[in-house]
Amino acid sequence: MARRGAAIVEFALVASIIFMAFLGACEFCRLSMMRHSLDNAVYEAARRSIVSGATASEITAKAKSIMATLGISKVNVTVEPSVITDTTEFVTVKVSVPMNSSTDPNAPMMTRSLKMRRERSL
Repeated sequence: MARRGAAIVEFALVASIIFMAFLGACEFCRLSMMRHSLDNAVYEAARRSIVSGATASEITAKAKSIMATLGISKVNVTVEPSVITDTTEFVTVKVSVPMNSSTDPNAPMMTRSLKMRRERSL
């Protein structure tokens, strides 16, 4: 009978470690998916910025629509320069999202940026 109690204790110890490892792997996968989506959002927004006639509001909307596919609504998009003209040579797009879903303003942010040369019409 004492051996049966020892097996239950061993199972409780091992199961908790395996459960924590499983949850850690799930969280890592979620952050990895968020990072890849963020990379895609900044890339697609920057691609939109290099086309003649692009505006900062269109670029912002593009990045936010891609991040919305993950259900992320707290997206900060910065476009430099804020006014894009025909003489603008480079456009930098920076997209930031919180790494967690809390409303804490000090929550860590995941940020990606991309600088692209604009297309020139001949």
